[in-house]
Amino acid sequence: MTIQSVLLAGGYGVVGAEVARLIRQNYPEINILLGGRSPGSGDDLAKQLGNAITVHLDSTDEDPLADLKKLPDVVLAVVNDPNDQLLLSSVRRGIPYIDVTRWTERLRRAIQRVKDAEDVRAPVVFSSSWMAGVAATLAAGYARTFSSIEQIDIGILYATKDRAGPNSVEYMDRIHLPFEVFDGGEPTMVKPFQKAHRTNFPQTGSFNLYRFDTPDQFTLPRVTGARGVAARIGFDDSLSGALLSALVRLGIWKMISGDAFRGLRHGMLFNPGEGAPHRIRIDIDGVTERGVQEQHSWLITDPESQTHMTALGALIQFDRLVNFQESVENGIQIAEEVTHLDHCLTMLKANSVEVSKIT
Repeated sequence: MTIQSVLLAGGYGVVGAEVARLIRQNYPEINILLGGRSPGSGDDLAKQLGNAITVHLDSTDEDPLADLKKLPDVVLAVVNDPNDQLLLSSVRRGIPYIDVTRWTERLRRAIQRVKDAEDVRAPVVFSSSWMAGVAATLAAGYARTFSSIEQIDIGILYATKDRAGPNSVEYMDRIHLPFEVFDGGEPTMVKPFQKAHRTNFPQTGSFNLYRFDTPDQFTLPRVTGARGVAARIGFDDSLSGALLSALVRLGIWKMISGDAFRGLRHGMLFNPGEGAPHRIRIDIDGVTERGVQEQHSWLITDPESQTHMTALGALIQFDRLVNFQESVENGIQIAEEVTHLDHCLTMLKANSVEVSKIT
């Protein structure tokens, strides 16, 4: 199938607009549908892109694609699909679907719903790990150079002046909830933002990072066989991390978790700036193919922003559908399991993201 059009659900939001621009740069011939509840808000972006239109789309509708005049060839969700309605609407119609928004609980549920579907006639790609699967894809690719893996650590340095969309705030809004990880080969529950883990980011400095819930910790043990996977996040403003950790540990964040305090919480988490570098450190500890126990580490730096890296993660999965259709199967696909390391690295490099081994 030749892909001639793509529907970006949330296409004129912060991340969606970045995805739209990248798609336009790489595929000038593809028609882009910018979907959202207030399509007029995307008119200016559609004009800037060219060969693009805005359409009304509400992912919480019972059948979000029902009212579209013409169905797209691909649906790419960069907005939350809280009840899986957009996912199921795409699956019923046999439209390839890419999602970059789901936190772990929603990812588990969505996978089960696709499994329960009677006839899945198109790829259903879940690329919801950190930065639309970029970190996990690199970790999984590098893990293939080991014969067995004891531990994978993903350290995230978040810039407080970075650009961010409201979906990222909703994701972080759940930071007080315990979550399941694999540790020593066994599933275990972890409390978030408890003990600080000091991590060095070469040429930037050392920062306190804290455990938090990401889909990487659900997918990577299954993809790589790692006995443990830990994701941690910290902030270039050390006070922000310490304050957030204290609020979670003391139970204050839980106390203000209701709707009445939503504005307060979001005011603390959502103060986007004009953009700043986003950095990720990956550490893999295991037995190499030479039979030696070693730890190898890599640093990923996007000089533009975490929004840019997320958009690149979405672009990588879209590019896979466009250019590698013969190897893309129908049904559930976890991005970090099916994406080739070289493909990921090539596209990151082409878009100024630096990936270097730490020596």
